[in-house]
Amino acid sequence: MQTYVWLQSLHVIFMVTWFAGLFYLPRLFVYHAMTDDAPGHERFKVMERKLFFGIMTPGAIITIAFGASMLALIPGYLQEPWMHFKLTLVALLVAYHIWCGKLVMDFAHDRNARDHRWYRWFNEVPVPILVGTVILVINRSITDALIGIGVVLGIFLLSALIALWRTRRA
Repeated sequence: MQTYVWLQSLHVIFMVTWFAGLFYLPRLFVYHAMTDDAPGHERFKVMERKLFFGIMTPGAIITIAFGASMLALIPGYLQEPWMHFKLTLVALLVAYHIWCGKLVMDFAHDRNARDHRWYRWFNEVPVPILVGTVILVINRSITDALIGIGVVLGIFLLSALIALWRTRRA
């Protein structure tokens, strides 16, 4: 059991690393999309590349490796519905990660087609995934995870409506 606890600790540490990058990279995209000068564009390209390839991707790989190691030690978790949902959320997170990589390459080759407002919303995608995943791991309840995800999405919807209302008032 001591091995499992170490794997779990390392899994959480690298998951935090991965999520830090998943939250920060789209924020860099926001600022990059707002930049007008060539030196600024080049600076953001370097920052985005280093974050994606030097921190986020290794964090993702190591997180998944430690998670797979834990499942190898306790394969019975693969029979649990909450674990199926967690792995689905992880798959969505991996897809988001890959999408971030595509956006890094788009910026690197001066092919960005979106404005900073789109990236502000894109930046929020991992939040409900994080909330759902943490609730699943702690409570092992799909219902509780869906409630948590729903609350987060409700807050996002409310924020969007307030932003729309403010825009129309101005």
